[in-house]
Amino acid sequence: MSLMMRFLALLLVLTPMFVGTACQSREKPPTEQTAETGPPLVVVVNYPLEFIVDSLVGPEFEVLNPVPPQADPEVWLPDDALAETIQQADLIIINGADFADWVKKLSLPRSKVLRTSLSLKDALITVPDFEVHSHGTGGAHSHAGTVAFFWLDPDLMYRQAETIAQRLSQLEPANEKTIQTNLQQLKTSLQPLNQKLDEIKAVDSGLHWFSRRPVYQYLARRCGWEMYHLHWKPGVAPTESEWDQLQALQKEHKISGVLWEQPPDAKLQKKLQAQNLDSFVLNPLTTQPAEGDYLSVMQEQLTQLAQLLKSHRSASTDSKNPK
Repeated sequence: MSLMMRFLALLLVLTPMFVGTACQSREKPPTEQTAETGPPLVVVVNYPLEFIVDSLVGPEFEVLNPVPPQADPEVWLPDDALAETIQQADLIIINGADFADWVKKLSLPRSKVLRTSLSLKDALITVPDFEVHSHGTGGAHSHAGTVAFFWLDPDLMYRQAETIAQRLSQLEPANEKTIQTNLQQLKTSLQPLNQKLDEIKAVDSGLHWFSRRPVYQYLARRCGWEMYHLHWKPGVAPTESEWDQLQALQKEHKISGVLWEQPPDAKLQKKLQAQNLDSFVLNPLTTQPAEGDYLSVMQEQLTQLAQLLKSHRSASTDSKNPK
């Protein structure tokens, strides 16, 4: 066999191998394809936003609230590994109004961040003395700030949900119809809360309340109330000057109650009762409750609050009309 004929024979044997290798190189291995697919990751900064997203979507999205159950989402900070996960998420839903310190500390891709407070510009409440503190040897002074607890008014929570639903639909257009259907179901589920608030306003508008810090302003506006915050530090007994301030405000504005995020200790509660101040604990639900969810816990709290107000009215009527 000539040299040329042997070369042609070898070429015929190798050609199918080259063709097969070339075809395989253009195909992605199944494992690689699977790794590139999967639900979009949506990160939220607190439980109310987590509740909204969970109400709107199913397993087609992965929802991550990175804050540990016992941590305070306002001041919690992620470690480096978790920070990287957050930064690589497909969507980062934040509350706005400076809620969550880590939002200000992390470098977040702006195109992936949804600031829900931007949809509430017309409804935001700014408190002129939001925070009072001192720097060094200087005197005490205050800073203005926007109250961040929008979801305590269910109407504002629904407006947050509308904005979130729109962004989720943009992220996954194939699920838009389902998301919109779930949005309407969420609106319906919020109606009992709105009804209870309307009932409270109808009979108990005009009340004045204390709170430790600005938390309940949106709830108070919905009920026709006024809030006065005391700037008391959590877990620290009020000083004499702070008690004097309370008494002066109580006398000037006829304040008859205190709304608390956490139950006050027995000694403090007894002292408040001596000042004719009712205490009511209304959990703002920045973290997931141990039992139930946003809807059930808010309904229970508003029902209990209505009962307290009713008993207060009855006691007031009895004192004015003794037998």
